[in-house]
Amino acid sequence: MNQAENITDLSNRIAVVIGGTSGLGRAIAIGLARSGANVVATGRREELIEEVCAEIETIGRKTLRQTVDVSNRESIDILRGAVIKQFGGVDILVNAAGRTARTATKEVSESEWQEILDTNLNGTLRACQSFYEPLKQSERGRIVNIASLASFVAFHEVAAYGASKAAVLALTKSLGCEWAKDGICVNALVPGVFPTELNEKIQGEI
Repeated sequence: MNQAENITDLSNRIAVVIGGTSGLGRAIAIGLARSGANVVATGRREELIEEVCAEIETIGRKTLRQTVDVSNRESIDILRGAVIKQFGGVDILVNAAGRTARTATKEVSESEWQEILDTNLNGTLRACQSFYEPLKQSERGRIVNIASLASFVAFHEVAAYGASKAAVLALTKSLGCEWAKDGICVNALVPGVFPTELNEKIQGEI
């Protein structure tokens, strides 16, 4: 009997992990690299990009040091251009950038509400739109959006975060329906509560 094919082998794939410098995003970026992919793990903070990219290179994979701000479409487009210039294409996009805050809903300001939705929901949409063409050209494009248990259940005083993650799940379903014909598979991960930098200040309170 032939040895079973390694279904996690991602050799020669190019993965971009937005929000890949900390928390679950970083763990996903390192996991993709260990499975054989060349991984661009990116975020806003250069020092964190340097750390995770150095770890990816230690694993023996190629990477690219490039910052990105998901609230700025031009920034995402610049990232896409840099990745294509260096690697020639993109096969996998992971949207892991996130923002949260614990505030009583009756006191949430419009600015806080908009900032959380702009990062978690609009940022995901911007990245999916920006990377659509190279993912289509890949003919094996994969998008993984990070939703949340909060997409389904309520947590105390994080209404903006819950609304944004429920919307990320709905967006994922819509893109999966629309883009299947283009060879792009779109899925969401729905993690429970993990201790990360993002939620360490509120984890014990929700």
